[in-house]
Amino acid sequence: MHRSLIPLALFATAFSAQASDGSEPSASAKATPAQRVVAVGTQPSVAGPAETFSGRVRVDPVWTADESLNASGAWVTFEPGARSAWHMHPAGQRLVVVAGVGLVQEWGKPLQEIRPGDVVECPAGVKHWHGATPTTAMTHLAVTGVRDGNNVVWMEQVSDAQYNAR
Repeated sequence: MHRSLIPLALFATAFSAQASDGSEPSASAKATPAQRVVAVGTQPSVAGPAETFSGRVRVDPVWTADESLNASGAWVTFEPGARSAWHMHPAGQRLVVVAGVGLVQEWGKPLQEIRPGDVVECPAGVKHWHGATPTTAMTHLAVTGVRDGNNVVWMEQVSDAQYNAR
């Protein structure tokens, strides 16, 4: 056999449908996860609660954390002037801005403007908030890690003075 075909033959042999003794593979060898499609609209939208958001906020769950991916995902839409309370994520979060213009702030640091295509990396344990500008709505995809069953620790509301500090 040609030398370059030996690795290919070994690979094919290792992953053939039959065991070396000719029997069928065990049930555990057959049990591979299957891809699935979660149809849009199968998870209802929810309003962001007043305890953790100011203004009108809509959360559209996309997926929940599970054994194959320890992070949840949701589209979050903030109407003009709406924002989250101060909070942190025990396992971190990524925000992908998809529409509008938003604001983010890490505790003790300056306010930053975010636009479509921007990605905000929120490390684990970092106190921050995010929301829309006073005049423009903003939507982001939030991908949030889970640690010990928790994905967020909510804190105090963002004051108007903090929100309007530019």
